[in-house]
Amino acid sequence: MKTGITEILETFKEFVSTHDYLNNPILSVYVDIDSTNPDNRREQPAWQINLKNEFKRIESQLDADEMKRWDNQKIWSDTETMIMNYIQSEKPTGRSIALFTDFKDIIGVDLPVPMKTAIYYGLPQIKHLLFALDQYKEYSVILLSGSEARIIDVFLTRSTNEITIETEHELSRRFGRKAKTLAGDRRDKEFELRFVREMATEINQYFLDHLEDSRIIFGGNLKQAVNVKNALNPAVRNLVVDIEAMDFKLPDNDIAEIIRSIAYAYEQDHDVLVVENLLYRFNTNGTAVIEKQGVEQALNEGRVKTLVLPYPMDTEEFDSLIVEVVLSGAQIEFVYGEGAKKLNQYGGIGAELYYGRFT
Repeated sequence: MKTGITEILETFKEFVSTHDYLNNPILSVYVDIDSTNPDNRREQPAWQINLKNEFKRIESQLDADEMKRWDNQKIWSDTETMIMNYIQSEKPTGRSIALFTDFKDIIGVDLPVPMKTAIYYGLPQIKHLLFALDQYKEYSVILLSGSEARIIDVFLTRSTNEITIETEHELSRRFGRKAKTLAGDRRDKEFELRFVREMATEINQYFLDHLEDSRIIFGGNLKQAVNVKNALNPAVRNLVVDIEAMDFKLPDNDIAEIIRSIAYAYEQDHDVLVVENLLYRFNTNGTAVIEKQGVEQALNEGRVKTLVLPYPMDTEEFDSLIVEVVLSGAQIEFVYGEGAKKLNQYGGIGAELYYGRFT
């Protein structure tokens, strides 16, 4: 998921940085193309109908006299055709697609998360895309049993509490090693130490490249789970959310239900901690700012490491700022639920900084 987010943001940055988005309106288009929706598999898929309706809605909000002009009507008609043709020719494979166009050039990025079909005109509307990616959390459930290991990837969509299960992989296939060759070894202390060591090595090798977008939950043999966790690299160990009593052969759907409650509670707590850490940094060493003015000043000084925003966010007040932060290469993190309520008490925006003003 990390690689996908990076590619999406790089595509957006390249487009926006080469188009004068502050002076020329950009059309931001989100389309629900989810092929698992039966309505999108009809001869005329639902996404086409919804997209056409969105074009009618957005055009109805424009200046009526301007839209009576033939040249303006043609621009909008040609743009609608361009977007329809783009989706049909590119055949995106995500659950939705985001497109940005200045009515001449167009880019599109596949999104692994569902997005409601919507069109925005003016400043590039990337906050919806960023939140959709931010809320899509991957949990790797690692079950251990004697000489075997099993992994299931479970995805939590925070705003809907939706759970998705990826096709199960054997741990040996997922990490590219031969975990099952240990099955014939004597199950003694030497074997146990060897199993723990090799499992920790396999997990380290994979997750050290995915530190920012992964969560780990252990299950199965609880004693082995604790031993493997303790043998992990400290950076990977920090990804472990819980060790849960789950039978090694538990069906995927039962695992998903267990993970749902754990993941939802963890993400809620995480968001509150993000805001509390932001406020602590602001009040102590000055490596954080809150409220819009402080964020803007820090951004101008090149000190913003991570922008923190609440969601949902109905206002367009921060749209330009969000684009600037993305172009600067800084990270953006959205907080939801109680975390969002807490941040809204302090201006609804904050940023973690690389260094304080007087460092």
